[in-house]
Amino acid sequence: MFVLHVDLEVRSDSRKALESTYEGVFRPAISSQPGFDHILLLQSDKFPNVYRLVIAFQDEPSQKKWVASDLHQEVWPRMESSCSSYKVETFHTLKE
Repeated sequence: MFVLHVDLEVRSDSRKALESTYEGVFRPAISSQPGFDHILLLQSDKFPNVYRLVIAFQDEPSQKKWVASDLHQEVWPRMESSCSSYKVETFHTLKE
């Protein structure tokens, strides 16, 4: 499995917009992609403007195909517009 952690620093006045865009736009779009496994949007207990997207695909090629899609190019900027910054880290599950 290929997993992304996307740490989002959200502007104070944009938290509701981010949450709404996630639920109404981004999550439905990514959920329909081949190889998609799951997604979570987490909010920090200590820092209300800090969120983490946890996105899992069956493999890295599936995730890369999603990022290259026209739909991603349409919906990701809507998520990003609520953020002052973000950082992406990637992980692979260990083979058993």
